[in-house]
Amino acid sequence: MHRITLGSGAGALSPAVATWMRTGGRRRVRPREQGLPHPLELGTPPPCRRPLSSASAPPPPSRPRRPPAPLPVRIADLIGSRVSAGSLVGDGAQRRAASRLDSLAAALDGYDNREAFEGYDRAGRGGAAAPGRPGIVVPRGLFLHGPVGTGKTMVMDLFHEHVPVPAKRRVHFHSFLADVHRRIHALKRRDLAERGRDFAVDTSVKRNPIHRVATQLASEVSLLCFDEFQVTDVADALILSQLFGTMWARGVVTVATSNRPPGDLYEGGINRGYFLPFIDLLRRHCVVHEVGSSTDYRRLLSDGMDEFLFVARDGENQDDANAKCDDFFSQLLDGAEPRSLDLNVAFNRTLHVRQAHPDGTIGRFDFDELCSVELGSSDYRALAGQFRAVLVEGIPVLTLEEHDKARRFITLIDELYEADCALACSAVAPPDHLFRGRSGETTREEESKHETGGIEVKVGEMFGIDVAQSSGKTVGDLASVRELAFAFERASSRMTEMCSKSWWQKAQP
Repeated sequence: MHRITLGSGAGALSPAVATWMRTGGRRRVRPREQGLPHPLELGTPPPCRRPLSSASAPPPPSRPRRPPAPLPVRIADLIGSRVSAGSLVGDGAQRRAASRLDSLAAALDGYDNREAFEGYDRAGRGGAAAPGRPGIVVPRGLFLHGPVGTGKTMVMDLFHEHVPVPAKRRVHFHSFLADVHRRIHALKRRDLAERGRDFAVDTSVKRNPIHRVATQLASEVSLLCFDEFQVTDVADALILSQLFGTMWARGVVTVATSNRPPGDLYEGGINRGYFLPFIDLLRRHCVVHEVGSSTDYRRLLSDGMDEFLFVARDGENQDDANAKCDDFFSQLLDGAEPRSLDLNVAFNRTLHVRQAHPDGTIGRFDFDELCSVELGSSDYRALAGQFRAVLVEGIPVLTLEEHDKARRFITLIDELYEADCALACSAVAPPDHLFRGRSGETTREEESKHETGGIEVKVGEMFGIDVAQSSGKTVGDLASVRELAFAFERASSRMTEMCSKSWWQKAQP
């Protein structure tokens, strides 16, 4: 078997991997995972701050609000101290974003949305509307957008950790939407079990599942922080106005990071006209701030990728890269025999793992078994929750003709990144060259021609009719290609960081 040199001697593990193995690959808990549980990521019903009915949450008992207190720490000062210590590179765009977040943190000191919640429910019973009642001030949230790797997630995580709001939650936007759809599905099943099928259309708000789920969420948190706010699916696009409109009306404050400004979200998506009201709502309830840095710090600070990312030397022939990945897995096993296991996934499903370390901390997969079959975010989340390191072999170049595989791969990388999983993989090309608009074209070349699966369109054009193309794909499938290109740029940046020596070192306690 071909051996690869890792660390100081032939066949030896690098110090980062050796240390990681000595610690047993135990999970390093991120600061944002401390405190409140994160049911949106776990898919389990969260503890509510007040009881709920099937329609809406009743007004909670009144209690005096605690007086405002000085902020314990400023995000700008935390970043400044890290720059002074040499762990961060000074960046004016990050400092300006931190200043915005510090202003919001000051406005949120002691904030509780229950007063706005009561006002909204009182208005529904014929009382004064919440916006017209004196004393109810709901701070505007913040929407941070900018290129990948510029520190948006870092500053938002620092904000979430230190903002003086007890009822807060930080979640990846994709996981949030998956949880919303699960809740809607559960409500519909419960209504069917309790009431049977209706032969009349009930348009009342109390029976509207989107409104009821939004009310549940507003009863659980005062502050929601979203990472990677992105809309690519028409099913998500059509519910966001009502979902967020209900939460914002009940005083929920939102902070989000995104690679796109609000006006470019769901650009070119089918039936985008139904999505446009959400953009207006977002601009009303959130201050939009661009993080204008041009530096991708993930790439800048990543090192030692050759020990964890094995790129084929001979074009499409990945035999040498796969051999290196196989050798690396053998070293991690350290003489033990791999075992198979089954992971529990949402909706009573299981995900079979053919090869795993006996202690269950390392999983080995082929690209096709993860991204060429019908798997979704819940499957990848179960995988990321089980393993502290994941090996993926045989990653090909991904094109628009196989955009479904590209979307699954992006979701896989996002879930592994959110869980702080270490990554090793073999691929036909470096991360920057794994996605092409079409065969032989890069993403940027494709974008410059404003093409979507071979059909030339204007940027932002709406497709009201889902016309089938010669490739067998529909315009509705391909209309969010620009979103896919931005998402893959993020995935490429994250892959670079996750396959670095410093990331493997962070994967230990």
